[in-house]
Amino acid sequence: MIRYITFLILFCIGGNVYAQTLIDSIIAVVNEDAITRSELEDELRIATVFRIRTDTTSTTAEKRTVLNTIINRKFVLQEAERLGIIVTERNTQVAAKIAEISAKYVSDTVFQNVLQQAQLEKEAVEARVYDQLIYDEFFRRIFFNAVNSEKVARFAKSYYDTNSAEFIVPPTVTFKSLLIVMPKDGSEREKQTVEELVPKLNARLQQGDTFQAVYETYETQLEIKFEVLTLEVDTPLGGIVTELRVSEPSMPFSVTEGYRIVERIRNNSAYQKTYEEVSEEVTERIRRELATEQFEAWLTRRKEEETWHILDDELAQEKSDAK
Repeated sequence: MIRYITFLILFCIGGNVYAQTLIDSIIAVVNEDAITRSELEDELRIATVFRIRTDTTSTTAEKRTVLNTIINRKFVLQEAERLGIIVTERNTQVAAKIAEISAKYVSDTVFQNVLQQAQLEKEAVEARVYDQLIYDEFFRRIFFNAVNSEKVARFAKSYYDTNSAEFIVPPTVTFKSLLIVMPKDGSEREKQTVEELVPKLNARLQQGDTFQAVYETYETQLEIKFEVLTLEVDTPLGGIVTELRVSEPSMPFSVTEGYRIVERIRNNSAYQKTYEEVSEEVTERIRRELATEQFEAWLTRRKEEETWHILDDELAQEKSDAK
């Protein structure tokens, strides 16, 4: 078998005789779908951005693991396509998922900088997110929804008793939040108005005005969202709030939507949830575990019955390990 199939793509610039050559190689094939080395490298970078992994360097063993993940996903996406499984409102759902990922960072600016440093194009991230949405929808329809509800109910209470330590609410912080929204589709003048008014709004808070008073003053000039929120202390925003003194407003900081100012109200201690509080969560967990067992059995059969090859000698050991 030919170990490498190489694509040579020539980009001519403005009719000039000079060209840039981009070389990529196919490192695996799942049925008729190719997996390229650049796809593997993108997956590794995306995992870092999504905070699935923290190290930016990758050993051969790690690359094998990630390649196997891509291969598994190919099988799922192929079957989902055969069954006609799609995700409605694609753009909306993809944007929502990316916003969730961005929220793990202190600000949207930091998130965008991380994407840039990882040399990831927006389209590559969006495509990866959409594939995951299809993957999750396939799992939900074919396996999760098929789990017997009576079987789940029989195990629920004993599951809680065995795993009660997992249902402890971690320390949280409750705080006021003032979100000043930057109009994405607004004119440059509208955006400039926001930039000019935010420091004035902040000055009022620093001088002792309440969030409610400032909100009422500026609500006709700015799009403002005033909320009282509770977050785990061990989150980027929760950490920022925890460092503030009670009733001390923060300085404005940049977020995806615009600017946010926060003020700590109180810290909340950890506590144990009762079974009644978490019965639905317990049911969800058991159903997911049983569904995962069925899914993994399905995937094993698929890999035994269908055609797939790893063409890269360095990564090929993963196939024998996987089987």
